[in-house]
Amino acid sequence: MTPPTTLCWVLDSGGAGRGAWQGGVIHELMRWCREQGCYPQITMGASAGGYAAADVATETEATVLKGWTRWGREEFARSQAVPREQMGFWGLGTFRLHLRSSIRYVMGDSEVAAVFNGRPGKKLLIFTTRVRRRDGRAIRSSDLERYFLKSLTRKLPRALKYSPRLYEEDPVIFATPLPTELQTEFVRPLTPSNYHAVIEASCLVPLAMGWPLRPEQVNGGGSHWCSGDTDAVFLDGSFAMKMPMARFDEDGRFRELGNWVRAAKTVVFCCDPKGRLWETSARLRLLNQERSAQEALRNGKLLVIAPDHSVEAGFLCRDNAVIMRTFRRGQEQAERLLRLRVFQEFLATAEYCTSR
Repeated sequence: MTPPTTLCWVLDSGGAGRGAWQGGVIHELMRWCREQGCYPQITMGASAGGYAAADVATETEATVLKGWTRWGREEFARSQAVPREQMGFWGLGTFRLHLRSSIRYVMGDSEVAAVFNGRPGKKLLIFTTRVRRRDGRAIRSSDLERYFLKSLTRKLPRALKYSPRLYEEDPVIFATPLPTELQTEFVRPLTPSNYHAVIEASCLVPLAMGWPLRPEQVNGGGSHWCSGDTDAVFLDGSFAMKMPMARFDEDGRFRELGNWVRAAKTVVFCCDPKGRLWETSARLRLLNQERSAQEALRNGKLLVIAPDHSVEAGFLCRDNAVIMRTFRRGQEQAERLLRLRVFQEFLATAEYCTSR
């Protein structure tokens, strides 16, 4: 048997629809890995993937199921107030209610305590995007309309994508337990005080899910190195960083963080049905074509799990029956994978992050 080694899970963004598929897959894999003693030590993601990474960091698959079984129910959404100015548009205002209610319901006191339990080796990273206007003006509703249009055109050919040049768009990663020497303007601590807000910010597509969060809402009191936050907002992490692998190696702002979270084996839960690892949601760079990714696949250091069927639920789906069917299809796919010896062996050489 190969000696135990560290295991990292990278969870892709996918909205409510493919997020439910992803939830079903990780539910079964979390259970199996926990029972086999090969639980991931490091989890990370943007948007729905960041939310899912937080689920995994609680170390119990019950956390995943807890949220999806109530997603979309109207009585559930009313449990958390959202100011009118933060609501969405085109009749989508209640989506923000569902998102905020879900985060605070799923991530209750016991789940937050489980995330921050100090187990050796456990690390959680949630990606957000900080957006500022290049002319120094404050972000307005017209800016959010542009970002919504950018999101709508992300799947179009490069020449047809809407990509406004008015903005500075930086990834800001929140991590725990983050050593002081790694804390920078772009790498910030994730704490119990900013935990819910960071997850919410990472999931926010402008307008469709309402107004983005302000810096003071996500910084959790640690703002001494955040001078660049003036007139900025924080929104969906996948705008600036969807798949982090290349960025960790190439971008000097994240190289030390990349070394801190480097693992011998990585599982990517890719919501793209073709298994395409897009660096950002703009889909301008495909990481499958990078030499490092191809070598990792050949050498058994990288495993990509993508839907093997058509995902029924849509991006903004709030139909609980559809969501749960999508979730169960994800569970069924995971069950099929776990029957494969090669799949089990990839996971079983990893060390359980909470072993003593």
